[in-house]
Formats: sequence, structure tokens, C-alpha cells
Amino acid sequence: MGVIGAALAVYVASCNNQTGFSGSVGNTPNGPKLPSYQILGTVGTPFTATISDDRSYWTLQGNVPLSIVICNPPSASAQLVVTKTTSDNSLLSAEIITGNHIKDVQETSAPFGTVQVQIGTLTSAPGAASPDLRVSLLGPLNVKYNALVEDSNIGFILQARAPTLIVFDTPNGKVDATFFGNGRNFGKFTANMTLDGAVVVPTVSGGPNLTIRQP
Repeated sequence: MGVIGAALAVYVASCNNQTGFSGSVGNTPNGPKLPSYQILGTVGTPFTATISDDRSYWTLQGNVPLSIVICNPPSASAQLVVTKTTSDNSLLSAEIITGNHIKDVQETSAPFGTVQVQIGTLTSAPGAASPDLRVSLLGPLNVKYNALVEDSNIGFILQARAPTLIVFDTPNGKVDATFFGNGRNFGKFTANMTLDGAVVVPTVSGGPNLTIRQP
């Protein structure tokens, strides 16, 4: 991971041995690697989606492309259902990726087409996420970055490309996220945070690194 990996390692060590991001986090051991959920295809194609794991589900709407990450120890099962909201033949694709391996992928060009990808078997219907905390990383677009996201108990190291939606399933205490850019010429991150649909951190920008904190 080069310079960014070294910087991230130092930052994690600092977080785990001092006060964390918010001053009351304390030690936050790193969680396991998280699967990512990709909505790809014709850029700009609008969609609605529902993502769920064994505990919770989230609904959202957006435009291609979008990466989604659920922060919490991965459950055995997860599902992503995406539906185009246009009548054209634009391509819509959904993927679940664990590590560097695509676990499931489906695509459609049908008007108002729907795709569904899944790992494991959801044996019961999960409830809506509560609290529903979301961090939206809006840019810079299509540039790989690293991030550290944590509540008061555990931290998760992510690697993705913006735009990214990060949801924290049943956080313990307040949530913080720090995004690490790749070198001096990386540009600026742009992000915001919502809680139960209300904006709690308006859109902020900064680079090459950016920290966003739940108030």
C-alpha cells in the first residue's frame, strides 16, 4: 500500500493506543475485512436499491456508479437488490466483492430492470437499520482511497473508490471516519453524514486527508 499504507498504519496505532477520533473512543481493535457492494454500468443510470445483512436493511436511491460498505463484523449472509428507474436500455450491474474476489454478479439492460446479488442465505427478514447512520463520500470520483471508520468499540479499514456509501450497522456510540488520499496531488475529499435521514454533518471538503465526526 506504499506511503498511504504506512501513514494508515501509524494512524491506526495512534488511534488504538491513545484517545481515538472523538476523545472518548479508547482502544478500537481492527475488525475483519469487509465485503463491498458495487453498483456499476452506464454512468449516470438512476436506480433504487435495498441492501441487507442478517441484522438490518437499508434503502437508497442514486446513480451509477456507487460502492456500498456495511461497517460491522460481516454476517454470514447479505443481499443487494437494485432496480433501474428509467425505461431505456442502459446497463445496470450489481456485484458483491470479498477481498479481491467477486462472489456474485448480475446485470440487466432491460427497461426498469432489476438485478439481485447475494451471499449466504437470509433465513429471516431483517429490520430497518436503527440507528441509520450513513457517511457519503462524494469525491474525488474513481480514485482509490483508504479509510478508517470506527465507533467506540471497533474500527474498520476500508479501500474503495468514490462515490461510496458507508453505513454503520448498530454502532456503539458515535461514529468517526477518516479518509486517506494517495499522495500530495490526490485532490480533496467531499463527504457528509446523515442520521435517520437527517443531515448531521453537512458536506465538507478537505485533502489529501479528511476526517468526518458524528456530533
